[in-house]
Amino acid sequence: MLLYTKEGYIETLEYLKDRYVEEQARFNHFEAKCSKLLTFLTGVIGGLSIWAGFVKSTLFSPSTPVSWIQLFLFCLALICIACAWGHSLLAIKIGDCPVLPKSGAAAMYIQESTEQKRCEYIFECYVGTLSQLSEVIDNKSINLEHAYDELTYSAWALGILGIVTIGMEIII
Repeated sequence: MLLYTKEGYIETLEYLKDRYVEEQARFNHFEAKCSKLLTFLTGVIGGLSIWAGFVKSTLFSPSTPVSWIQLFLFCLALICIACAWGHSLLAIKIGDCPVLPKSGAAAMYIQESTEQKRCEYIFECYVGTLSQLSEVIDNKSINLEHAYDELTYSAWALGILGIVTIGMEIII
């Protein structure tokens, strides 16, 4: 049981309320980043598919070591983009977003309990919900970080593919 002083509880609950609002904003920030990244990656996958359709006769029929390198780089880039897309989906996955209790039973308990019990209950609600919300956000951030890393790998593979392709056009 916590040491009860009215002023201390009010300050503590205000502090927890502010942290809860910040965590909700952080959650929304991650959701927005995930949706933008997912949209971008979908466009990149579409663009790569269109490009592959235009060069399918040369890209998918390698006959020289350089054309095998080009095919390998294209496949690597495509796999990395697909993985980034998947991690973005995992990051944006709609799951349980922890929120403070909102049931009628919770409201009745708060209304009918003593001031000390009410403050303790609200304190425990904030602490528990903040802990759960932080864990959900941290999981989203891990998947989002993987997606960005895979996007970087894909960009490198596409960049090298572009250099090899331009080099082959200049030489031929």
